[in-house]
Amino acid sequence: MRSSAFHRATIACLVLGLVLAASVVTAGAQTSLSPTFPIPYVLAPQSQYEEGCFGPCECAVLIVDGVHGGFTLSFSGFEAPFIVYDVQDIKWFVPGPNKTFTGSGRYMIGWKGTPQQQLQVDLSEDGAPPVRFDSGLVPLTAPFPLIDVTISTDVNVCIRKVLHLKAAPGRAVLLGVRVDPSDVLWDMFPDTPAYDVVFGSLSVLRATGGDFTKATAGCLGSDVAASPVAGPPDPPVGEALWYLVRAYGGVAGSTYDAGDPGQGGTCDAQINAAPAACP
Repeated sequence: MRSSAFHRATIACLVLGLVLAASVVTAGAQTSLSPTFPIPYVLAPQSQYEEGCFGPCECAVLIVDGVHGGFTLSFSGFEAPFIVYDVQDIKWFVPGPNKTFTGSGRYMIGWKGTPQQQLQVDLSEDGAPPVRFDSGLVPLTAPFPLIDVTISTDVNVCIRKVLHLKAAPGRAVLLGVRVDPSDVLWDMFPDTPAYDVVFGSLSVLRATGGDFTKATAGCLGSDVAASPVAGPPDPPVGEALWYLVRAYGGVAGSTYDAGDPGQGGTCDAQINAAPAACP
């Protein structure tokens, strides 16, 4: 699989699993021994705090500074078409004015065709009574599980406080996939409503230099709610099959890619363009 005929995107996609004729190669499970939730999140350096006067009022913003810290995210439930999470253990520090915000709230994100999000938290500033910060229902600007959202106090008041938050999980969230002689199995995430499973020919993938559009042979499961799904018949002797699973929403993401930082591209567009891809 590490032949020079494959670019890095192909390798990164196919770390999930392959099956050889007359034998089975089990993909290395990538499941963490710790529970999926709560997931620690860390604010990125681009996160920013603003306090002052905002349009249409005519006055200057009083404070602009970075904000540091983190929070935890735990799956709460489904409120169709949204996945809902509890946001807890918030501790955000603004060094310039020496402010510390603590609190909790909830985060909603749409899945498959509903690219919207809302973060609503009650924050205590330096131990004062909590104040509601809300983003409202706004478009997604980063692929989940990354979070990129702006929250503020009452938008009908000229003087208000605003937090521009960019955050990422503090540990890897990986979708482990395995194959046995008859089934394709994967790690289940409680916040993922459905999964797609595709397979294809490894020899075609090699011959085309990593073209998943040509190499995708079929869909084993479209919008399936649970693992496993039955695999296709064994390939002829000397041939091999590859398998990929994509979550549809939740912290597992919505991609066939393996999340390799060195990946030179994405499998999704090519697989989606294949006639045999999942609908």
